[in-house]
Amino acid sequence: MIDTAYHLYVLLVAAAIACSLWRLWRGPSMADRLNAADVIALCVVGLIVGHGWQTGDALWLDLAMVAGLVLFVGTTAVSLFIDPEDLSRSE
Repeated sequence: MIDTAYHLYVLLVAAAIACSLWRLWRGPSMADRLNAADVIALCVVGLIVGHGWQTGDALWLDLAMVAGLVLFVGTTAVSLFIDPEDLSRSE
């Protein structure tokens, strides 16, 4: 039962990554692309958590926590350098 739940979880996260890749590719604005990249990174963190859950190794959870913190700081840093006019303008 746990293996089935894990495989369903990975399948749903992979579908979320695929949808986000489409939004990253199509845009239309910089804000859409930035949000899509952030969702992809969060999905990868979710996959790390899922792997830690599946293997029962707490090291993966620590890795996911560090990756989440780096993701937060990175997203905040990137958002500071984007011109506010680029966020709403379609390309």
